[in-house]
Amino acid sequence: MDIQAIGSRAFSVYIPEAELASRHLEAQKMTAREARSIVSSLIECDTLGAVNLELYPGRHEVLIFVSRSNGEPEFFSFPDVETLAAAAGSGLGGIASSLFWYNGAYILAVWPSDSRPAGALREFAAPMSNPGAFLLHLREHAKLLCDGDALDALRAAFGGRGSRAAT
Repeated sequence: MDIQAIGSRAFSVYIPEAELASRHLEAQKMTAREARSIVSSLIECDTLGAVNLELYPGRHEVLIFVSRSNGEPEFFSFPDVETLAAAAGSGLGGIASSLFWYNGAYILAVWPSDSRPAGALREFAAPMSNPGAFLLHLREHAKLLCDGDALDALRAAFGGRGSRAAT
């Protein structure tokens, strides 16, 4: 395994075939959750928090780019699981995101990166106006359903499918 710093906010992890095999993983089938687990173990941390992962599987190896998210999260409210599944299947992967159940709706917190804005989710749900402490409020009063990689976990759960729905 080779780890390289990319400035002060990012790093890359190259995982060759032998290392993948020792972890019972295949390059072409690696999920964002598995990548997050590997990266967490490398930095001896149970949770990476708001970081973005980009996976580039090769034939027998994987390259993972890890970058800290920029700024505060955007929040999106989804009235039903079908719309949430459609948003997750839209191709936004590797973006730091957390999913909450709050006041009868699914609330998705998304930390954008320079290259991957959360704005694409506006096709599925209107962004919520949120005070600066809304994330703290959610962490205290909402039920946390998935932390760190909610979009990737939802896409895996729903098989990347979902009908396109706009609000």
